Parts: sequence; structure tokens; C-alpha cells
Amino acid sequence: MFKLIVIILTLLIVVGCGNDAIVIDEDLPTTTHFAISDDVGDHNWQDFITVEVNSDQIITNVEMNSIAQTAMAARRDFAQLDEYEEAFGYDFYEQANTLERSLVGLSSHELADTIRVAYPNDLVDFDTTIFANLAEQALNADPVEIGDYIDGWYQSLSDFNEDGFQYFVNLFVQHGTIIAVHWNAINEEGILKYDPTGATAVNDEMRQWHSQAQLVEESLIARQDPMLFAFDENGRSTDIPNVTIEVEPFISLATQALAAGPLIREHSED
Repeated sequence: MFKLIVIILTLLIVVGCGNDAIVIDEDLPTTTHFAISDDVGDHNWQDFITVEVNSDQIITNVEMNSIAQTAMAARRDFAQLDEYEEAFGYDFYEQANTLERSLVGLSSHELADTIRVAYPNDLVDFDTTIFANLAEQALNADPVEIGDYIDGWYQSLSDFNEDGFQYFVNLFVQHGTIIAVHWNAINEEGILKYDPTGATAVNDEMRQWHSQAQLVEESLIARQDPMLFAFDENGRSTDIPNVTIEVEPFISLATQALAAGPLIREHSED
């Protein structure tokens, strides 16, 4: 009878602890893999994932996050505010942490499917499909090469111009690499030159400006260094196809932001 009780208690401990019961050899080398979605989803966030895996192909860490369209707020940071849960009805920060902890100890080939079924199985209240797809992409990609910058959110602002607009550039860095950029302007009434959340512009001219500004943003993500841009004496690009707007103000603001460092630093969760 005593032996039966011990067996039952052992089973309860193993089932109750989930992946906490798995012992991971911390002496094994690990690699870090990263993937980010190509665009903003219907939920107005651009999702990304970091996966760490050891040489036995065991998952040692997972971090799921998203960046706002304005490249200013990380979803995990925003979700710690009371307003997030009030607006969306669930706590993304805590739920993501709980899900991530449950993934540690899985073999790498189990990761994507386990993330994918977390939502329909009611483990979390947010759709995990994109994170599952990103996990597959990350594990199939080469390990991350850490870039030159400190992780976090960067911003630089100009003075108000004669049209009443103050231009600004937001940058978001992960693993030392710029992964999101937003170039925009705001007037004294707090109206954005282009509002990406509602996909609206002040007027048609501003809408055309934004379409070209996006090409400049994409170019910085590809080049990773604003000093690699070339422009003429009028401040217009000489090396970005289909861009005729003045880019020198963008380059200046991006350079200032990176030189000043992040206003908010990103850090790994324990």
C-alpha cells in the first residue's frame, strides 16, 4: 500500500510540474534564433519570437513579443499597464510568461505545434498561430548574430517647422539589430501626419509622403546604419529607388536617436 501511494504521489508531482520536472544540462552550448513577421497583423502588432535551443535540440528559453506600428511600444511592456487588460480582456504579459515557461524542456520539433494548440486549448486568450509559425522560421534560420546597438526603444524629435509639424523617428532594437522603424510628424494639436493604426493621413499629399517614408524605413532596417545613406545637396536620396522626398531629416533624426541610446531598454525575462 505504501509503495502504491509513493507511485501515485510521484505521478502527481511529474504531471503537476510539467516541464519544470525536466532537467536540462546547463553545460551544453546553446544557440539563439529569431524571427519576426513580415507585417502588422489584424491585431495591430508586428509579432516576433526568440528561441534558445541547446546542442541536444532541447528548448532552453522562449520569448514572444510584438512591436506597435509606431515602433514605440513593445506588447509585453504595454500589457503590464492596467489599460491593456481593460481593452483586450486578458493579461498578455502573464499569459505569455506562463506559456513560455511551459515550453522549456521540449524538443525543438515539438515547439511549434505546442505553441499552436495553446490558444484553442485555452492555455492563453490570444491567437498563437503566428508565434507557432515564427517558431518554425526561427529554428530553421541561422543563429542570431548580435548587432551593434543596445536593445530597446529609441526616439529623436525635431523642432516644429513652419507648417506646424514636429518630425520624429522611432526605432526598436532587438538582439542589437534594428527590427522596426517609424518616421512621422505630429502637429501642435497632437494629430499625426500619418496615423498607421487607422491608416489615415492628414491629406493626399501626406499619404503619398508616407508611402515613400515607408521605403526609407525599410531601407534603414536593411542597412542597419543611417550613415550608409546617400543624398544630394537638396537632402533627397540618391540611392533608394522610387524615393523623391527629402531624406536628410530622417537620417539626421535616426543618427541622433542611435547616438543617444535607448529611452527604454529591453531585457530578458527571468
